[in-house]
Amino acid sequence: MFTSEQNSSCHQRLGLIASLIALLAVSAWRFIVGADWLVNMLLAFTLSGVGLLLWFEWRKLRRVRQAYDMAMLAAHDGFWEWNPITKELRTGSRLLEILGYQHDFLPDTHAWLKLVHPDDVAPYNKAVAEHLKGKTTYFYCEYRVRASNGSYIWVASRGIAVRDRRGRAYQMVGSVIDITQQRNHQETMEFLAQHDELTGLPNRLMLAEKLSQAIEEAKKNGLRLAVCFIDLDRFKNINDTLGHRAGDQLLQNVAQRVVANLPANCQLFRQGGDEFIVLMNSIPVLSTALTAAGQLRELIATPFSSLSADFFTSASIGISLFPDDAVDGETLLKNADTAMYEAKAAGGNAVRTHTPQMNQRLLSRVTLETQLRSALQNNEMSLHFQAQVDAASGCLTGAEALLRWHHHGQAIPPDQFIPVAEDTGLIISIGDWVVDRAIAQILEWRHLYGDIPPIAINLSPRQFWRPALSHQVLRKLRAAGLPTSALEVEVTESVLLHAEAGSLDELENFRESGVRIALDDFGTGYSSLSYLRRLPINILKIDRSFIIDLTSPKESATSQALVSAIIAMAHSLSLKVIAEGVETPEQLGCLQELKCDVIQGYLISRPLPPAEFSAKFLVDRKTLG
Repeated sequence: MFTSEQNSSCHQRLGLIASLIALLAVSAWRFIVGADWLVNMLLAFTLSGVGLLLWFEWRKLRRVRQAYDMAMLAAHDGFWEWNPITKELRTGSRLLEILGYQHDFLPDTHAWLKLVHPDDVAPYNKAVAEHLKGKTTYFYCEYRVRASNGSYIWVASRGIAVRDRRGRAYQMVGSVIDITQQRNHQETMEFLAQHDELTGLPNRLMLAEKLSQAIEEAKKNGLRLAVCFIDLDRFKNINDTLGHRAGDQLLQNVAQRVVANLPANCQLFRQGGDEFIVLMNSIPVLSTALTAAGQLRELIATPFSSLSADFFTSASIGISLFPDDAVDGETLLKNADTAMYEAKAAGGNAVRTHTPQMNQRLLSRVTLETQLRSALQNNEMSLHFQAQVDAASGCLTGAEALLRWHHHGQAIPPDQFIPVAEDTGLIISIGDWVVDRAIAQILEWRHLYGDIPPIAINLSPRQFWRPALSHQVLRKLRAAGLPTSALEVEVTESVLLHAEAGSLDELENFRESGVRIALDDFGTGYSSLSYLRRLPINILKIDRSFIIDLTSPKESATSQALVSAIIAMAHSLSLKVIAEGVETPEQLGCLQELKCDVIQGYLISRPLPPAEFSAKFLVDRKTLG
């Protein structure tokens, strides 16, 4: 691009040439009208010098103009020249090439403005006007221009005005470059800064901004708003068994379905992981939020079908209301999160609203977690053992090792601390301790009493996340000099939701090595006959919820039919059946009639410390009376 000084020099030379041409015209006229020969000679000599000067100036000016034209032709930028007075516009071929046009059809400003995006005309005109008025040292503007294919491309235009002695602009020259790629990248980065890359939903940064604005609006107009915290139930099972790609696909499907069915005045955000937030504006009463949350829960619980797999999930939803529960965004989110955990603790697929009591329970949970982290180091854990006896003869057939925790003299129920251990991952170290302690106890009892029935330990689904779990347990048995038949392992159906998971290989290795496997809490999960046939299990344990109603007046017929079917199915698969939670002689009699193999429950014995258990069941090998 040529500078203003170069352009000014060109105009000065043009002015000089014009003056010389006028002088030549006058001289020629005087020669024609008959000036004397001496004068004519002098004029001829003068005119020859002037002509020579004109010739040199013309050549020089032509070289300058050619250089200017070649620069406009060869440069990567598209050059333009514009007359602010006449509005005449001259464009280089490169500028036309950028826009995809073959011929120059832009004679003036008006033609150019027709190509500028309507939303960008005003800022473009403002930038030009400010430079012409001398408010900016140069002209610069980024705007969109319509290309030959009808699409708009982003360009950056730079220019500078040439001014006369009074400062009036009589010429502007500049260049245009295509910045579409840079602008698209910039817009993408700006989008990703406030949106989730996987689902395209607004992220937690935009949530903070929108929630703050919504609270201010609600305060101003005296309105309520609600925050719904959504967490998918058992999402880790999908990631761990089907893979993260399947998990990502499920998250995308959930986001698409919820967005497509959101109630009015609601917006969905992705908090992170499998957590979503719904911001509900203008909520007249709590029941409105509850109804909307219930609809969202049903939406998510509806199966998701895709080419790769069918996904089944559910959601735990917590609700916090402004201004009832909190008056700031951070506390609203925290309260909704607390309510969501209450829904999850209730078994999932539920909706809970925040209450002040929830904060106290959350504090108790945090305290429990802190105490649990030091329980093993402080020797607060112990194993109790509950007998399993033959339903017909009453002979001891085994025992289940059950974890107990006493903290500062207070017994903490397993249903309180086991879920915390699972959620925090502490179950891994606790599970290792259980294996070591159970093996040590078996070794001690076999030394005192000889061969004893097998002792069963419970393995958490989380323990199977580690590779080679079975090899670690079997190695410890060999190190203690114990046969594999001395130990049984109990697992729940959640370990076996997908046969292709690594847990199935671990269980196969257990069974092939001689460790018997029991499927615990049968009937409360997903089991079916075809499903059970593929599992490497030896024992089926009927959940106590089926046993309770065996002799109740209203439910006995249904419960007996169900238990009978379970026992028959298990026997058809050569599985031994253990009934848990047997508490009355009537229940025992019913189970004996149904041909149940083994019973376990308070009718026989509560879980006992090692010394009490051995005294009651191992010293004399007592039988059921």
